[in-house]
Amino acid sequence: MNKIAVIIFGALLLALPALGERIHTIRVAPLVSNQPMQQSYADLMTAKLISHLTAAGVSVIEGESDTPTDAVLNVTFSVREVAGVGGSWYHIEGPARLTDMDGKVIWADEAHNTKFAHSSSTSFAEDVARKVEAFLSTQK
Repeated sequence: MNKIAVIIFGALLLALPALGERIHTIRVAPLVSNQPMQQSYADLMTAKLISHLTAAGVSVIEGESDTPTDAVLNVTFSVREVAGVGGSWYHIEGPARLTDMDGKVIWADEAHNTKFAHSSSTSFAEDVARKVEAFLSTQK
């Protein structure tokens, strides 16, 4: 009877979904702007995001690659100028989502820069990286 229980338990473990597995490597898709005039800005923000993720210890593959990854990070953003007392500043916001290799969304959140950041794009990239890192830490 114990052999049957072990076989059934083993079969159940093999049937568990892959979502419970730890994510080791992320492919970062090039960031996309909702505004065509800002698309050239996307390359800079993609580079900053990759820098922040690797600094946090996340294994990253950039852009399209045949290298196998566990998830894909897609970020869309928009930039708007906000007028304020003493000048204006840029507000960057947009959704970020992490999908498994089947395209199933496993994490999503809204990211934005801080108002008083020295660099709006750096602050936005830091926010995305921090949120992805926090999600990945729950996977351990």
